[in-house]
Amino acid sequence: MKLFEQIQGTVEKLDPQGHGLLGKNSQEVASFFTVPGDEVKLTLTKRRRGRLHGRLEQIICPSPARVNPPCPYAGRCGGCLWQMIDYPKQLEYKRDLVNQTFQNQQLNLTIKSVEPSKEIFYHRNRMDYVFGSNGQLGLKEPEQWWSVLNLETCLLLSKETPEILRQARQWMRQWNLAPWDAKTYQGFLRYLVIREGKATGERMITLVTGAGQLPADAKQDLIARLKDFTTTLYWGINPLPADLSSSSQLTLLSGKSHLEEKVNGFRFRLHPNSFFQTNGLMAGRLMEIVRDSAHVSAAHRLLDLYCGLGFFAIGIGKAAAEVLGVEIDQAAVELARENAALNDVPRAVFLAGPVEKLLPKLPRPDIVIVDPPRSGLHPKAQKTLLSLLPQRLVYVSCNYQSLARELPEFLKYYTVEELLALDLFPHTPHLELIVRLERLN
Repeated sequence: MKLFEQIQGTVEKLDPQGHGLLGKNSQEVASFFTVPGDEVKLTLTKRRRGRLHGRLEQIICPSPARVNPPCPYAGRCGGCLWQMIDYPKQLEYKRDLVNQTFQNQQLNLTIKSVEPSKEIFYHRNRMDYVFGSNGQLGLKEPEQWWSVLNLETCLLLSKETPEILRQARQWMRQWNLAPWDAKTYQGFLRYLVIREGKATGERMITLVTGAGQLPADAKQDLIARLKDFTTTLYWGINPLPADLSSSSQLTLLSGKSHLEEKVNGFRFRLHPNSFFQTNGLMAGRLMEIVRDSAHVSAAHRLLDLYCGLGFFAIGIGKAAAEVLGVEIDQAAVELARENAALNDVPRAVFLAGPVEKLLPKLPRPDIVIVDPPRSGLHPKAQKTLLSLLPQRLVYVSCNYQSLARELPEFLKYYTVEELLALDLFPHTPHLELIVRLERLN
């Protein structure tokens, strides 16, 4: 098979990145927006890491699992790779991907099902919308980092999103502000980040730009245009060429300095760069599962690694004798301390620094909760945990591939007592796994 050749075939399965796969082994072709059982026509577009990739040209015969997606951008937009798949089938495919990954690592573990999201639209509490080089404002096409779709609607965040995007586009044109060009690293407007408190109704909007000045009149116009849609408005600067929606410099333009969200009766304050569970309607369910798995009592010393702004330490640690959270981000640690005071959890202590460096200096915990980034635990952190050997370890993972790589080492000293799967990311190939490990006698 050659590049730019057209091929026809039936999609056999999905991969962890969300591609549909045709063919086998060296002849395997990956294509987004295809479903197992689809008979399709593809154009071969590139070869990457030994695998051919194809662009979907035609669905000759649709899979029984294929549905008509409600969003007009589905099939092009990177925000929802699987919106064309019937939602119960999405859960089955996720289950099968996890189980196959465990099998590949020779792990005798399976998940029977994936608990569905309470809602599959308007469920997210954060979206990072991109300014495109031709004046677009929306989301990128998958595997085309330079191509931004100009979204007139989006079903992920809230029903007010289209009007917010429309106002921002009009404002950009009114003041003739140059959008960022990801190819040349030139331009000014980079991201419009919208965060919402699903339980509180608050909304924080951050305009992220490159280095430069925002004219005073343009600031006032932006404040006026968005005043009915936001409780907090920030201007953030990212002067680096890296394509990031976080800001190294922040200026409050209007409203409160923070957004507040409530989860299971606990109050959490967030700042523009704060990490928080993105499915606001399922964050409470995740907290409940981790709480029930941890079985924390007044006799326990609890350690929360990669604790962020204190989500688990505060939501679960109130019952513990001692609570210690570790997080590399100093700003997140300061927020965690503030959130602990807000929720009357005086025994919670938070330390800022790399987990792998601080962990060897800490007293031995009884129970550990780990919720690492997608890359998984730092190898030194895992090694130290296995020297401390806490009685119980609850591992919260948003990347089952990194989890599967780490579990064999844990299983030399622990047994898996519980393995649960939760869909926090409808219409994507991602999910959350919660594993309870108990120390072997």
